[in-house]
Amino acid sequence: MLPSGHVIASGIFSICVGAYFRSIGCAIVSFTAGVLLDADHFLDYFANYKFTFNVRDVYNVCLGTKLNRLYLILHSYEFVVILWAAIFILRLSNIWVAFALGYTQHLLIDQMTNHVRPLGYFLIYRMVNGFKKELIVHNLEG
Repeated sequence: MLPSGHVIASGIFSICVGAYFRSIGCAIVSFTAGVLLDADHFLDYFANYKFTFNVRDVYNVCLGTKLNRLYLILHSYEFVVILWAAIFILRLSNIWVAFALGYTQHLLIDQMTNHVRPLGYFLIYRMVNGFKKELIVHNLEG
């Protein structure tokens, strides 16, 4: 999903989260998690090219998946499971639940709207397959 889509989806979702918990803080945390999860695209760009804060370059390269390897460290179902387990086991506060909700909705929306293979957002799958782009995303040309 494009960044603007994440801003809109996370905004709407986070308003609901804030209303449910009756907390502006929960809404802000949910929104932040839902949008900033894409920061890992900068890490992918750095690993494949060079260090830069040129958002336009990073955006254009990542949008077209013009990378040899896709690490997508934060785009990980394993992290979602660990986060939710920690929330339930440690009885973490609503702020943590809001964070997990924002994180989870981002990942699920990406899974539904991006050209990612079914196992593409499993970090272990990516590691086992050497983070090779073609095993994570579908061919965008065809």
